[in-house]
Amino acid sequence: MYNGPMREWLAQYKYRGNERYAELLGEMIVRPYVQLEQDLRVVLGNSEASGFHSADRLIHAVTSVPVSEARLRERGFNQAEVLAELLAGKVKLPYVSLLRRVRHTDKQSFKNRMARLKDMGSAFDRDPNACMRLSQIAERARGKRRAPLRILLIDDIYTTGSTAEACAHVLQSYEAELDMPIEVYCLSWARS
Repeated sequence: MYNGPMREWLAQYKYRGNERYAELLGEMIVRPYVQLEQDLRVVLGNSEASGFHSADRLIHAVTSVPVSEARLRERGFNQAEVLAELLAGKVKLPYVSLLRRVRHTDKQSFKNRMARLKDMGSAFDRDPNACMRLSQIAERARGKRRAPLRILLIDDIYTTGSTAEACAHVLQSYEAELDMPIEVYCLSWARS
């Protein structure tokens, strides 16, 4: 639950640059990741069981929602990227920057769902430097006979899903080049 103390922690971290909260928030997102892995194992059941060991990860890479250049200058960092890198390090997965924000958007917290969906639709694109790294990750996944490639998208707050939906659409555009289906999962630190 996104309560008063959580709002304050995120405000201290995201808007006031208090970096000591990064580790706390990063630690808090590990538990939902572990639950996601467990849920995936249950859902997949035996369909992929022959291709991996119980210690293998079902998620192949972690990425994050990018911020615009204006937000990056304003804050000095991308809060979702820091959380994603912390999580990736803790669970021993590769972090890959796969997206870039091509259009600055006003703060989403002031908009309703329809306005958010419309605004986020063309805000993201592929990172032109990512395809080679993603290809390497896909080859390792293919080597274990796992399909599809599973990417975990990290954001700080999930409100309507418009940001996650727009990012997932762009991430799935890598499928043709990789010749491999892509599933996108999203974890956020909080839901409002």
